[in-house]
Amino acid sequence: MPRVKTTAPAPSREKGQRSIDLPYYIPRIPLLSLNRPAWQTANMWREIVLRQPIALICKETLIANVVNLDWKIEPRDSEQRDELKNKIKYYERFLQYTGDYDYVEMNEWIIGDMLDTPFGGAAEFGREDDSPDGNLLWIELLDSATLFPTLNSDYPVGQTVPEASVNSVYFPWYAIDRVYFSPRPELKRKGWSMPPPEKIYLALEMLNKGDVYYANLLLDSPSAGILDLGDMAADSAKEWVSSWRSLLSGIDAFKIPVLYEHNNPINWIPFTRNPTELLFDTAMTRYAAINCAGYGMTLSDIGMGGSASGGETLAGTIRQERQTRRTGFGRVKKKMKYFWDRALPPELEFNFIDLDDELSTSLGRARLASSTAFQQLISIGAFTPKEARLQFIADGLINISIPEDIPEEERAQLPTQQQQPNERPSMLGRPVTPSEGGYGEIKSDFSDIIETNIGD
Repeated sequence: MPRVKTTAPAPSREKGQRSIDLPYYIPRIPLLSLNRPAWQTANMWREIVLRQPIALICKETLIANVVNLDWKIEPRDSEQRDELKNKIKYYERFLQYTGDYDYVEMNEWIIGDMLDTPFGGAAEFGREDDSPDGNLLWIELLDSATLFPTLNSDYPVGQTVPEASVNSVYFPWYAIDRVYFSPRPELKRKGWSMPPPEKIYLALEMLNKGDVYYANLLLDSPSAGILDLGDMAADSAKEWVSSWRSLLSGIDAFKIPVLYEHNNPINWIPFTRNPTELLFDTAMTRYAAINCAGYGMTLSDIGMGGSASGGETLAGTIRQERQTRRTGFGRVKKKMKYFWDRALPPELEFNFIDLDDELSTSLGRARLASSTAFQQLISIGAFTPKEARLQFIADGLINISIPEDIPEEERAQLPTQQQQPNERPSMLGRPVTPSEGGYGEIKSDFSDIIETNIGD
């Protein structure tokens, strides 16, 4: 049975550290509200996202993109694959279903809190014998609204649940895992984060106001303004207003008021302007784009790209998707990889299986172009094979870890007779990727087939 720590730990300081830290009781005293400013309350940010459909769609789209990726657990040292086979199988089955949560549920919970709350997402780990080296036995997902950072390296996170107890509990470093967006640089906010809704709060509020504005236009109630009754006498006007007020009450509130016995036309002076004149839909589209940008996405990622003037093109859509893969989606994917890496033993790592067809094609074309160029340079004596190997490694064209020199035991397996590789210029220069407005490899090969048949 692990011992539960209920006394607040002091912030940790490194040996020789000169920077100043605030005392624990000033910024992080664990009161009922955890001493957070009202605008930083976790549940408030959750409510803001829930009442704004575009922000909610952005969050759900990012979660869906991550949970639909295949994944695998691999040894950090590929030579230990056989001896770690049983441990890999255990953790793969465990993450698929822990007994309480499956893999999709855990990602939905943790990523949702990471994208909503100032603390981020967190989970408690139960390890064998409550030891840092023990196998992972269970995972308990935590409500980030009840958690707060302690800045203590041994007990980095505390929890207070006012409805359950006024006491706090503190998690040791090996029993807690946390992931969050954009650490706050302010000294008093050290340990907290800035989630996307906080970054784009003004855009969210403007979208809310726009939704309310359009909803009021559709309601069966008079719009704000002044009714000029012309030459109607004051007593008659007051009597008519009183009768109209009674018409606007009851089960069927909207009635048709009737004016009569007047000589001059009745004028309505509205306080608001026509939505067409205000271009409100254009303004809301702009705020929606700002909202998506706060999550590292574009309007086309949530199915709203076609609403922009001029429509969309295939090349533009692909470029936007590639931008999202490097910003919002790529950021969330990288954070979740490190989250699961901390849950696994040091000798294992968590990897997503995320194949990018266009990137793979571009990388293959770069390898082919470099190999063709080095073949010519080596044949005239400008470079040696070792220099070409080192340049390949430096250019990042090789994904696996390889030594700078070929091992002697593997050199004997290389072919003794070197053959001249066939050049393929269509793979080097002719095809244009779809993101650049071209047709890619399929169009190039198809065109070659047509030209060959016509020539025959």
